[in-house]
Amino acid sequence: MSGYDDDSYFQPPNTNNPNATPYCPNGDPFITFAGRQWWINYHWTQAQGTYVWEPFKSIFDPTLVEHGPDGIRLQIQPNQDPSQAWRTSEVVLMDKLGYGKYLVTARADGGSFSDLDPHAIFGAFLYQYSEAPPSNGPNIHREIDFLEVLRSGGGNAQFTLQPYDSVVPPPVHFFQMPPGTEVITIINNWYVDPGFKIIADYSCYAGDWSLENPPPEEKLIAKWYPALDPSFAPLIPDHTDSSCERLHLNLWLMHGEAPGGPQSVTVTRFEFQPA
Repeated sequence: MSGYDDDSYFQPPNTNNPNATPYCPNGDPFITFAGRQWWINYHWTQAQGTYVWEPFKSIFDPTLVEHGPDGIRLQIQPNQDPSQAWRTSEVVLMDKLGYGKYLVTARADGGSFSDLDPHAIFGAFLYQYSEAPPSNGPNIHREIDFLEVLRSGGGNAQFTLQPYDSVVPPPVHFFQMPPGTEVITIINNWYVDPGFKIIADYSCYAGDWSLENPPPEEKLIAKWYPALDPSFAPLIPDHTDSSCERLHLNLWLMHGEAPGGPQSVTVTRFEFQPA
């Protein structure tokens, strides 16, 4: 990478590296979902191949991303070698969409998001691979965590801004995913208000909803307006002509701890409405 807002990681030859494509189903590092391209081999590197040890010790494997009529199925599966760490999955949207309303609908294939294994995390978030300029503020990767379903803090799910440890109390809203919640719809509205204040409001609903058929308030599970807190507002990133944040969807393991068994979440819908 050459500097701030450097988007070279998402350009050839990295995205179509002939050494990487054999790791992908049918030799294709991309899938098409919701009319858009998603990169399934984001964690592949020339030095380490497709099984990259990140700080959180998850091994992302593109072969665990299944694309079918229901959508994108993300999985956590044991390694063929039982002495090795479990495998996880992630997809990254190639489009850089910027300000607008992001909607993601997902299904917990095991029955309920409240029953996701304590070590498993389902995430939907914006993230920029390279660093943003210092003028962007402390959130150098323009990260907006639309939702993380995990067992931590004061619930089994959370909305978050980054850096998590930059302020006290941390920029997170914990909540409880109710028992029996098989399908959820996440909506994150990222925009600039008339007073030129950057807003990112979070919401999570029970059920299968769309922008054309929006969720009713009685299906609301949780909502968060971090811009109302003076200590959180500076962590909401901006979007510029050169910024390169993208939507990520993943299913991984906290600290690489093995779950009680395979896990699966299917993303059934993605919609975007520009601000």
